[in-house]
Amino acid sequence: MLTWFTEASDQNPDPQSGARITRLTSAVCHNNNIYCEQPYCSKDGNRVTIVRQSGMDSCRTTQCMLLVTDLNTLRSTLVEECIDDMPCTAAWSGFIYYMRQGHELVRLSLDTLEKEIISTSVSFPRDMSTGSVSPDQRYLIGQAVLSGPTIGVVRMDLESGEWAVIFEHPEIINTHLQYNPVNGKDILVQHNRGSKMAPDGTVTSPGDSKQGTTLFVLDAEGGNQRSIPAGEPTSAGLTGHECFVGDTGRVAFTVVANADGSLDARYPQGNLFTAAPGDEKPTVFATPEHYFNHLCVSRCGRYFVCDSYPDGLPGPVPLVVGNLQTGKYALLVEDVTGFLSGAQYTHPHAYFTTDTRHVIYNANPQGVPHVFKAEIPDGFLANLD
Repeated sequence: MLTWFTEASDQNPDPQSGARITRLTSAVCHNNNIYCEQPYCSKDGNRVTIVRQSGMDSCRTTQCMLLVTDLNTLRSTLVEECIDDMPCTAAWSGFIYYMRQGHELVRLSLDTLEKEIISTSVSFPRDMSTGSVSPDQRYLIGQAVLSGPTIGVVRMDLESGEWAVIFEHPEIINTHLQYNPVNGKDILVQHNRGSKMAPDGTVTSPGDSKQGTTLFVLDAEGGNQRSIPAGEPTSAGLTGHECFVGDTGRVAFTVVANADGSLDARYPQGNLFTAAPGDEKPTVFATPEHYFNHLCVSRCGRYFVCDSYPDGLPGPVPLVVGNLQTGKYALLVEDVTGFLSGAQYTHPHAYFTTDTRHVIYNANPQGVPHVFKAEIPDGFLANLD
């Protein structure tokens, strides 16, 4: 039987938006909300998933604990003492998938907390990392190192347990694979142009500004590759943070700033864009005072939440919510507090819950990474419409 416990504590409300801030974790170890592109929460938005590692070693290594937190009761429960790697999900679906004991693939329902062993003898290719699950819970995709070495997009049928390579390319080093979270018809792939992986796993990246990261989409079978106008020559290189915009067929992404912190001269209005396959150039979201990084778009495709670095680091790191349709935006959290280092677990990785009532994010105000929620005030989103 699972035991529920309380770690949550109220923080001061945000001084600008009035958002109620709650720290959901308190254990002195690495706590994180996994990632922002595909939210790890229940269908009703009331439960979220947290990964924890005892001690203060990197939380992107193996053998992490898996917790579920109820946002209504502010209680948490430990659902798995040891998982082999970071879990994956179909965004906002209420199901979490993870490996344990090196060979078991498990599906966890956030609504019932029941576990289903999908396979007891999973044997993925070398260095396989799971990425995304289709909205109908039929397929799981991930990236794996093939011969060459070439990187392959691997798809597993969750009904039969069989897997196959549906796409391969030598330059998709860090794929950020994502099914369209609404219809599952397309797969978003990050393409690290010019990057190469040596047989020993060492990755080299080009210094040529004409190379660098871009995006493309595949159909669900791994075919019909279509480019997104992202990165050179249409924009500055990508930060590596992108996601689908609901079921519109568009993709949202952020691009890097110049070495001096200034924005791309071609787009002085901002560094957050949307684009679709076939577009000649991306559409910029005008926020010239912000420099955006990690990105999430709500399930409805209307709103985004993103961390911003207007003064560089160290400096305040606000969370900004905007309406992609109206162009309006506002600060939800004035400053997440805590210096963000290169370590992933210190990055905000903010995401909307399914019902857009909360934003879940990471922060390390005292040097210990914790997970927080910001309750979106009544009327806040309506003011952006």
